[in-house]
Amino acid sequence: MAKTTSFPYAYIRGKICKNEEAVVPIQCKAIQYGLGVFTGIRGNYNSKKKALYLFRLEDHYKRLSEAAKIVGMKFNYTYAQFKKIILDLIKKNNAIEDLYIRPTLYAGSTQLTPRFDNEGDDLAVYMMSLKDYFDSGKGLNICVSSWRRFDDDMISTKAKVTGGYANSALAKTEAVQNGYDEALFLNRDGKVCEASGANIFAVKEGIVYTPPLSANNLNGITRRSFIELLEKEMKLCVREEEIDRSTLYTFDELFFTGTAAKIAYIGSVDKRIISDGKIGPITKKVGKIFGDVMIGENKKYMKWLTKVN
Repeated sequence: MAKTTSFPYAYIRGKICKNEEAVVPIQCKAIQYGLGVFTGIRGNYNSKKKALYLFRLEDHYKRLSEAAKIVGMKFNYTYAQFKKIILDLIKKNNAIEDLYIRPTLYAGSTQLTPRFDNEGDDLAVYMMSLKDYFDSGKGLNICVSSWRRFDDDMISTKAKVTGGYANSALAKTEAVQNGYDEALFLNRDGKVCEASGANIFAVKEGIVYTPPLSANNLNGITRRSFIELLEKEMKLCVREEEIDRSTLYTFDELFFTGTAAKIAYIGSVDKRIISDGKIGPITKKVGKIFGDVMIGENKKYMKWLTKVN
């Protein structure tokens, strides 16, 4: 798992400050109840062009806005305001490398009751240096978790709710303690859902499969990007279909996608080797396409990028 280093400056309560000053009261609802929503943004540095590009910034703004609406929090920022905060923070941190940005709308209220309609909702943003979330040099050894993914009528699976990640933490902890790299959730119906923080794709005889949103997985921005690249750039059929656990073991290729993960291939599931355990041709090719897109080397997808000047 990647080691991360935070940049020295963060944003909170309407201003940029030193990281150590970006603190909240212990009694606030973000800490006591996990009340908040967040998104994660990738910044990718092109050393040849000496340029830093943010990936699908406006989509991340929309996701954060929609998450706030789902849970009933107040997010009173326009996209222009949000973009300025992110760009100002990057410049303040003098960032010229691959990075990860975490904007969180947290419940700052210190009142006792667990509810989302509070006064004091606030946007906080921090940044960290991040090259690869997973070790990109080898296939991941994953397991199907004994913990199930929660249903959308329990906690929204379409919003990145901070408290909901206790579910991910349980699964990830179990997996790592048992010698695996990552956990894969099944939903309440026993169908494949997603990892602790990434979506999953599977390949069989040239057809790509991924669980539908109705399986309680996140509508990932990176997931949507890969579907488009697989269909438009590689002319492959992508099917959003339910996947059974036993079917996982028989696919030709499996890989995760996510903002932090980018793309990571899976070498085994529950000790069953996937194909020959090596990265598959479709995974390798779409990963290369995606990598070029993220650093501004594919002119067709510059629409997805925000250059940091």
